[in-house]
Amino acid sequence: MTRMSPLDRLEQRKAELRQSACTDGADSSGQPRAVRPQPARGTRLDAAITEYVTTGKSAEKNWRKHTRQCYTLGLKLFRESCGKTYVNEIEGDDLRQFKVFLRKQETQTKTAKKRIDDRTVWNHFNNVVAFVNSYGLRDLIPQGEWPTYEEKPPEAYDAEDVTRMLQIADEDERDVIEFFCGVGFRNGEGTHTEWQDTDFRNKEITIYSKAERFDWKVKDSEKRTVGISDRLVERLKARHKRHPGDGLVFPNSCGNPDKHLLRIIKRVALRAGLNCGQCMGTHNRKRVSCRTHPVCHKWIVHNFRKTWATVQAEVGAAIPTVSRDLGHSSLDTPRKYLASRDRRSAVRRSQINAADAFFAAPARNEQSSTN
Repeated sequence: MTRMSPLDRLEQRKAELRQSACTDGADSSGQPRAVRPQPARGTRLDAAITEYVTTGKSAEKNWRKHTRQCYTLGLKLFRESCGKTYVNEIEGDDLRQFKVFLRKQETQTKTAKKRIDDRTVWNHFNNVVAFVNSYGLRDLIPQGEWPTYEEKPPEAYDAEDVTRMLQIADEDERDVIEFFCGVGFRNGEGTHTEWQDTDFRNKEITIYSKAERFDWKVKDSEKRTVGISDRLVERLKARHKRHPGDGLVFPNSCGNPDKHLLRIIKRVALRAGLNCGQCMGTHNRKRVSCRTHPVCHKWIVHNFRKTWATVQAEVGAAIPTVSRDLGHSSLDTPRKYLASRDRRSAVRRSQINAADAFFAAPARNEQSSTN
């Protein structure tokens, strides 16, 4: 066998690489496809992380402040877990080690430490996978080895519970509850709504980003206008008379967005006797039970949003219309919102009872024969 010279071996290797590039650069139909360049060998992990959350992906996607903070924290934890120096040294085992590392992390509350929950573990892991993917390192770990978490089904509030809250609430508290029941806004969208956004004549409210005034942007940068009921229009008019001005609908004492509207809802739920009585929360820097304090996890602004979507669908609004007013680009989320109410509908109840009768009939026949 003829021994190849180093130069011949080099030329042979170049030819193999060219052939590989031609094969990898085409899809099943033979058409060329874009191939993300692999990271340079000298790309340091620390520099890559800094670039990613400042001038890289963060700037490209125009991340909101909260999104940037989430990625920054996840990548900081990954850097603590991973001892590699260069990006292209990262392997699947580094992600497996990171998964174990995350499960041991604790968050410090005002009174105690507790492990971060499974959903937070998944979020950090997902953000780090997005980071390594952006540098061409894909499929380092199978999807089956990712962290898992228990998906909490979205639940709408019962009309009886909301009615009870409105009976207990004072005038300003009713403003908050009826507002979120009547517009389907997220918490941040409600806190940043101004009187100039409210069109009483056409009975509409428009929500949009307010980066200059409040350093706040609507999720997915989706400006949208939502129609409101005649009754909510009258309630907002009455509130405007009590709180005149051109500023925020729900300001704090300094005229800034009141970021504690949820506290109002939780206080009313406690007075109405609607807390679950099983969960714990922090109140005045102490761990307390929701049986006696306004800390129940059952009551959140987002569930009023789900309630709004459910009621809209029940009265005949089309799912695409509900999705548009919610600010969702996909119809999947509104369908999830409607799942729990469909389970409780009269039609579904009749189906459940009819199915039960299938098993009950033989039991009755057997009992009759015994007697």
